[in-house]
Amino acid sequence: MNKADIKPIKNKKTYFQIIQTFIDSILNNKLDYGEKLYNEGELMEILNVSRPTLREALRVMEFLGIVTVSPRKGIAISNPKNNNYYLPLTYILAFEKTSNTDLFELRMSIEIEMVGIAALRATEEDFIILKKISEDLIKLPKGDIKKFTELDQLFHITILNCAKNNLCSKLMNTLNVLIYNQLEQIHKALTNDDRFNTIEKHSAIYKALISRNEEKARQAMRDHLNHAYGVTKELPNIFCNKLI
Repeated sequence: MNKADIKPIKNKKTYFQIIQTFIDSILNNKLDYGEKLYNEGELMEILNVSRPTLREALRVMEFLGIVTVSPRKGIAISNPKNNNYYLPLTYILAFEKTSNTDLFELRMSIEIEMVGIAALRATEEDFIILKKISEDLIKLPKGDIKKFTELDQLFHITILNCAKNNLCSKLMNTLNVLIYNQLEQIHKALTNDDRFNTIEKHSAIYKALISRNEEKARQAMRDHLNHAYGVTKELPNIFCNKLI
């Protein structure tokens, strides 16, 4: 048997160890969201690292949304509630070659469940917003694909917001750019009759929501997405990795 070519284990880069230290402290409740940290000089002494190494760690942690660094306010642990999306995941998804089918199947798995929850949790104010979006879609000129796409996406995002699930809303907001690109592809492939069918499907979803019928809401969303899913599978397998 040939010996495997196993390399010696190397120590993690110092800046990565600093990041891990901060994450562990947050997970172990030693640091709280919003808590202000020591200044750079104090952190350098506590962590026994150089200024360039500390600043490298801080830049990465700021990009990841772990800390905020301000010349006036200093260094503080970020509060995730202040962000409505996951910035690092946006760039990961933009880099990764995500197929139309994979993205749409993820949408279906989330939206069909969330619309049922939305039927139970949506407020009257939510229903007013959904009705306005639906009315705007009906008034739209037939050839305005861009605006049709924007309103279609807004309708779906509003339903997700109706479910009052912050984690789900942030995840879908992170996917927004990819979803918009996909919707635009779909709408370009649709006939005017198909787009009218989309408006009718939206109406069915809205009626199920205002009647607080979660099963009808899920079925209406399933019917709507199944048609679009069929269109999606017929599109060229263009990877949805374009940031706009």
